[in-house]
Amino acid sequence: MTKIIDFALNKAKTTLLIAFMIVIAGSYARQEIPIAASPNVQLPFITVSVFLDGASPGDTSRLIARPLENRLKTVTGVKNIRSTSYLSYARIFLEFEVGFDIDKALVDVKQGVEEIKYQLPLEAEDPQIEEYSEASFPVMNISIVGGKSVRQKVFYARELKDRIEPIEQILEVNMTGAPEEVLEGVIDKSKMESYGVTLSDIYNSVANNNVIIPGGKQDTGQGSFNIEVPSIIESAKDIYAIPVKVTKDAIVTLGEIATVKRTFKDFTSYARVNGQDAVTLEISLRESANAIDASNAIRDVLTDFQTTLPSNLEIVISNDDTIYASLMVKELNGNIIAAVILIMVLVIASMGSRVSMLVGLSIPFCFLMTYLILYSLDMEVNFLVMMGLLLGMGMLIDGSIVITEFADKKIAEGLSRSEGYTLASKRMFYPILASTGTTMAAFIPVMFWPGFTGQFMRYLPITIFFVLSASLFYSLIVIPVLGSYFGQKKSALNSDEDHISIFTRLTEWYGNHIKRFVQNPIETIIAVIAVLLVIIMSYVYSGKGTVYFAIVDPVQANITVKARGNFSALETKEIIEEVEERFLKVEGIKNVYLRSGTNWWQSGADRIGGGFIETLEPSQRDISGLEIMDKLKTSTQDLPGITVEVEADLGGPSFDSPIELDVYGDTEEAVNNAVTIIENHMRNEMIGLNNIFSSKAYPSVEWSVEVDKQKAAQLGVSVSDVGALVQMLTNGFKVGEYRPDDAKDEVEIRARFPESDRTITGIRDLNVVTKKGTVPVSSFVKVVPKENRQTVNRKNGKYFQEVGAGTQDESEVSLKVNELNEWLESTDLGPGITFGFGGMAEETEEVNNFMITAGITAVFMMLLMLITQFNSFYQSFIILSSVSISFVGVLLGLLITGKSFSTTMTGLSIVTLAGIVVNNNIVLIDTFNKLKEESPHLEKSIHIINACKQRLRPIVLTSLTTIFGLMPLAMGISLDIISRDILVGSRIVDWWSNLAVSIVFGLGFSTFITLILTPAILSLPYALRNDFKKYFQTSSNNLQ
Repeated sequence: MTKIIDFALNKAKTTLLIAFMIVIAGSYARQEIPIAASPNVQLPFITVSVFLDGASPGDTSRLIARPLENRLKTVTGVKNIRSTSYLSYARIFLEFEVGFDIDKALVDVKQGVEEIKYQLPLEAEDPQIEEYSEASFPVMNISIVGGKSVRQKVFYARELKDRIEPIEQILEVNMTGAPEEVLEGVIDKSKMESYGVTLSDIYNSVANNNVIIPGGKQDTGQGSFNIEVPSIIESAKDIYAIPVKVTKDAIVTLGEIATVKRTFKDFTSYARVNGQDAVTLEISLRESANAIDASNAIRDVLTDFQTTLPSNLEIVISNDDTIYASLMVKELNGNIIAAVILIMVLVIASMGSRVSMLVGLSIPFCFLMTYLILYSLDMEVNFLVMMGLLLGMGMLIDGSIVITEFADKKIAEGLSRSEGYTLASKRMFYPILASTGTTMAAFIPVMFWPGFTGQFMRYLPITIFFVLSASLFYSLIVIPVLGSYFGQKKSALNSDEDHISIFTRLTEWYGNHIKRFVQNPIETIIAVIAVLLVIIMSYVYSGKGTVYFAIVDPVQANITVKARGNFSALETKEIIEEVEERFLKVEGIKNVYLRSGTNWWQSGADRIGGGFIETLEPSQRDISGLEIMDKLKTSTQDLPGITVEVEADLGGPSFDSPIELDVYGDTEEAVNNAVTIIENHMRNEMIGLNNIFSSKAYPSVEWSVEVDKQKAAQLGVSVSDVGALVQMLTNGFKVGEYRPDDAKDEVEIRARFPESDRTITGIRDLNVVTKKGTVPVSSFVKVVPKENRQTVNRKNGKYFQEVGAGTQDESEVSLKVNELNEWLESTDLGPGITFGFGGMAEETEEVNNFMITAGITAVFMMLLMLITQFNSFYQSFIILSSVSISFVGVLLGLLITGKSFSTTMTGLSIVTLAGIVVNNNIVLIDTFNKLKEESPHLEKSIHIINACKQRLRPIVLTSLTTIFGLMPLAMGISLDIISRDILVGSRIVDWWSNLAVSIVFGLGFSTFITLILTPAILSLPYALRNDFKKYFQTSSNNLQ
């Protein structure tokens, strides 16, 4: 394979041209590649919604949800199928295996729905099928506040929506806090009855006068004329003249019995921003859209729009993910530059400026080549990609350091720079290939990380893999050519006779002391094992527990407001305002966005509203985000009958709650009883839990209009007539639709009675017009109060409820899950009740299992490569011994810094270290083998000592470059060179300090122990052989 180097050197200009083209293309890719706040995770969710107006939750569950469940559970790839039935509609929620082809799943679901559609009620609307991804959720909210007129805010919000939607990166803009428009006819009940007008008369009259009639075209031979028959409703005025009753004596128009006006439907949801009523635009981006570009385009639109906005209105931007996308990418860019400076200072101080130039060029080259690969694969740049570059920086120059150091050594021996670099690249070709290959092998399993966490984190190992691939190309192909043209003509590391470098002194000192370990291998090995055991036992007794992900100081929190009762929309708004008032008094708050009502995907019963809170920037407040969260929680604790849950957004994969328990049963009553028992235990018996909730909906009151069908039939009244009359007392009876010139969508035309008549008792005062005359409804109808279920929940064919809770400290989640599980196992929850933990607990277990599998797979892949390289099981196992040493170093780092073991971050660092730490042993043992081949007559201990002395400089340098790159983050400091800021405890630090600490301590400890242990283990067979020889010689002498 070294012929590749000969080809690159023989065609040096071609090699340089290819390298130059990679730099140019990479620079272009860096400018054009999309930038996102966080990875765009493919959510494997599909929902099927069916609306059946007026149907109770029990009816929608029985008539809609169950038939769809039975058919869709057979769709390939379905992991869970969950249904929730509400008043008037049911929603089926299908969860597929992560990574499953969602396009195929969508086709299969559509086919299944088409097959079962004929079994659904005829009155039901067509099923709506939707796919969900990260792009389905808003990345920015723009609210219009101020003024007292809802219509004014809605008008300007719609105009702004029309300006934002054409932006290339925008997927959709949804408007909240604004009810739909309606053309409402308020019917005078007494006039309607006196004229004998029925609702059917009104409906038929509006329908017959709101149709398109094509008049056609007339050609008279002397001219051609279009014939138009005006027949559709274009404005409210057109409604007044419509005849609804015609007799031989008179014509009754709609205007004579009703007052018609264009207004809004009754409010079902209110939006509030910072203490003011608001109409809010929720903006979602297309997949792979550049978040920064989208934000800039939106803000340009807002700048122009502000000039047209009245002085009494104001625009508030909130929930802007693009701000943090920009800040995190910018801060990481600054940290990368800081790491480059630190590493280059180390390299220049150790290797001189000429050699350092060749090594330093590897960083921009490999980064740009990585950007080019990512751009070619249609991938995006997010903070995980940036961290991959930062983490890979110390690794990518390892090969360059090894080759330039060896070439310098040969130049010092008298070779020309061309000969020195050619010989160095050929001599170190296989060691570099093996060391980089083993590092890449550690990341290959992690690239196939399953589950939500894997989709979120996979950008990191993928980026590092590409960086290392680029480093192989640079160190083995480009450096020999650059060194031949621009390398040092005389040794930069070994030629200064007047000055003895620190590495020369260190090498001599190390060579003197290493003899002791080589000569006493058994004692050395025992001592090292004892140290490792002490560290492990110390961690077992003093460790800080386990967390799932990084603990990040929050800048935002999701809010859930719960209360029990049949609240009107205005009552709900009053509760929201009371909660909002408390929140606005908390220190460090930037924006408070709350709205009444709930989205379907937000679980939990008795939810009446929710929203989010944003904190000020850390530099603008005196307290931490976690302290603000605590103050928010305590601010609403004394509100009677109201429960407010504050869930801090800590970044990373999110879950409904840290502890999620699914309870299943054969009957709804049995499940609800079990959930009550579990909730009571968690609230009263378990300490340290907060935000306890369940999806069980407590009963509310509904009024049932019971019709005596036999009496109604005798009087000539149908149930549908009664239903239409009841609608006149509620939301109104829909009689048609029209499209005004100033509206994009159709506006409903509804008839209803005056507000004074719209009461429960008003039903008894209704009269229905029949062929036999006017009949009082009370003669055949009873209005009875009944207990009503708000929702019916089912999952995988069984009745189901969810119980959730949080903890004071995330490191206690696993302990509380175990405690709760033990209690559940010993408690009788009722016949047929089963349970299982989901959410974070389930994901943590999956991550733990995967990390173990990935670690074992990586070790086996590395073992295969090492045996291929060294053809020795013993030497291969010596090299892999550094992996276990690095693990102990990680535990030592966590002990010293007082950090918790993060399932994701620490686990990833251990797998990363497995690929890094073996490189030192590979270089060391490869040199030992070469020396042994060149001088087989010398004692092996001499070769071991010489190999250690020769390889000390590259081993220390390659380790220190990685450590220096991550040292600021490990110390809890973010060095942002671009902004010229030194930040302590920023979000970047919170995110990555655990991983940085683990790698710095793991690599540093492993390097230190390796330089002691590896020489001892290498000398062990020869020492044992000599001891046996001495033993047998002594025994034979004694026998003689």
